[in-house]
Parts: sequence; structure tokens; C-alpha cells
Amino acid sequence: MSPSQRPTILAAAFSARQIAASARLAGIDCLAVDFFGDLDLRVEAKKSAMLRGHYPDGFSGDELVTKLEELAKGEAPLGFVYGAGFEDRPELIEAIAVRWPILGTDPATARRLKQPEDFEAICREAGIAHPEIRRAPPADPGNWLSKQVGGCGGSHVGRGDAPPAENRYYQRFVAGERISLAFVAAGGRCAPLGHSRQWADPSPAEPFRYGGAVGPVHVPDDLDKTMLAAVTAFVAALPLTGLCSADFVIGDGPPVLLEINARAGATLDVFDDPARPLIGLHLAAALRGELPEARPGAANTIRASGLAWADRPLAVPPGFSWPDWTRDRTIPPAGFAAGEPICTVVAEAASEAAAESLFRARTRQITEVLGSMAA
Repeated sequence: MSPSQRPTILAAAFSARQIAASARLAGIDCLAVDFFGDLDLRVEAKKSAMLRGHYPDGFSGDELVTKLEELAKGEAPLGFVYGAGFEDRPELIEAIAVRWPILGTDPATARRLKQPEDFEAICREAGIAHPEIRRAPPADPGNWLSKQVGGCGGSHVGRGDAPPAENRYYQRFVAGERISLAFVAAGGRCAPLGHSRQWADPSPAEPFRYGGAVGPVHVPDDLDKTMLAAVTAFVAALPLTGLCSADFVIGDGPPVLLEINARAGATLDVFDDPARPLIGLHLAAALRGELPEARPGAANTIRASGLAWADRPLAVPPGFSWPDWTRDRTIPPAGFAAGEPICTVVAEAASEAAAESLFRARTRQITEVLGSMAA
């Protein structure tokens, strides 16, 4: 690579815009594949490609590798960064690893992380509070959830009375607030980035569907120490690499670790900083084993980010101008069926409550505007 060339990465995710945008902030060109091919990805990525007809079921291996090969022609990518969409198919990461270095958690480790029995065993041996899991239907289903192995985004989560299936398991329900700790990992070590609070946007068919997150949020020192100790112990037992997030429930007792995602996730919009782009931190960990020296200081601005979901058929007419507080914007004209994600909505404010309130007002606004155009 000549001194004048920018480094390049390959990336793929359900929606790859956040990875491409953070890479661009870090001075890195991104060659990205996702399921939407929206306006924002075309701006943020050097080159992009769209896979049709697979969301939310996941990637088709042969088709994805072909798209990545097409994007990589004439380029010299450092390797491949994956986002959401690979949790239930580590064999696809393995297939990509034959062609390009994996810049992140390796396939074998990703496989163990998303096997519920392995996750439970690591937590138990490390002394980390975690929910009980089982494969057989529970006798008291009201106290349990049904989850897909390797599921992401909350849409796969159902009630405990769901029938058993080979790719599903039951997890005991834990009441409380959902708090996530974002961190960077390398070489069995980790460095915290901050906390976010998450919420669901339930629908009749998907009671735990992902809604959004706000952060950075303040967590009392004792809880912060317990959460960081849990993540530190987990990463020492199962070395992860790069950007990760650990989802906890904060209730009456100690924080309970629900799951860890070893990938760039939805809170990139919350934590990314032009002065310290997250994909830059991810690559420093993956390529050089480096971790950031200090946690970011107190933020002057709190961000909320999440999805606006269609609650009825909606239309985006030709020439529609998306508000500047939307991301992942579909190219007009387009339509959305009930239950489909419309776009990402972002909001900034001086406090956690104000940022979340502004986010909710904006999601209502975009739904109402598009609903009126479909009438």
C-alpha cells in the first residue's frame, strides 16, 4: 500500500451503514454488503452491494462471498469486519476466513459464544450471575423466554410457552432494566467504552422486538464495577476480539449477564466519536492487540438511536426528502409492510430523558408522515 492510499476493509451486516460510517471517520475505506443498499450506505462506503430477499433470515454463504469478491476486485482489503447477521452461522465466517483475514472474533470463538450451554458454563465457572437455560419446555413457562440460538435484535425472542425446536432454547426471565456495556477486547483483556440503556418496541408477533438505546448513561459505581468484573472474567475465559457489547439486566440483585455480542452493534450511533472512531479502535485491537488506554470522559451530549417500525403499510413517494435525523434511508419510491423497519432515527440532547423523548417524538413523526402518504 502506497502512503497516499487509504486502508480498506470488507464488511457485511444486516445493515452495514454504521460500520462504513465509522470506518470513514477513521480514514478507512469500506467495501460493504448488506440487505438494504440504502442512500446512506452509498455515501459512507467506497463501494457497496445489496443482497435481496434474505432479511431477516440471514446471509446466503455463496452469494455473500461472491459479492465480497466483486467488491474486492482491484482493492487490497486488510480483512473482513462482520456485524449483525452472523451470530447463527459461524460456518459463514469460516468460509470468508479462507479468503480474507477476519478482523474481529474468530469463527471458533464466535461459535462457542453463541452456544447457550457454552455461554452458561463459562459464566458459571467464572462466577458471573446469569439466567438459567434449558432445552426442554419448562413447567412454569410464564417465568421463561424462548430464544433462537444465535438470534439478534429481539425479534427472535418469544414467550416461554413456545414449542421446542432444534435451534431454540429457553432462558429464565429476569425482571429489570436492560443496560449494555460496550467494550473493546484483545488478547484476553478488555477496555470499557460506556453504558447504554435499551428498550423494546413490541408488536403482537414480536413482544421483545428491538426498539432503541440511549447513552452514555450513568451507572452507579458498584454496579459499574460488577459489570466490568463480569466482562473481564468472561473475556479472560473466552478471548474475544474488537468491539463487543455485554447485555445485563439490572434488578433487585447483582447485574445479570444475558448475552455478549462480539461484533460492531447498534450502539455505534450512540458511542461513535470523530475524535476516536470505534472502527479505528476495533482494527487496533484486531490487527495489533491494542486497547484504548482510558474510558471516554463524561459526555456533554447524550444520544438516542433506534428503529422506526411500520405499524401499517407505508409509502415513500418519488422525490421524498428524508429528515436529517434519519439514517438508513430507503431510496424513493418505496413501500413498507406492517412490521418492517422504516429507518434508523437518531436524537441528541443534554440528558438521557430528553434524548429518549426526542427519539420517540421523531419515530412517531416519520410514521405519521409516511402513513399520510400511503392513505
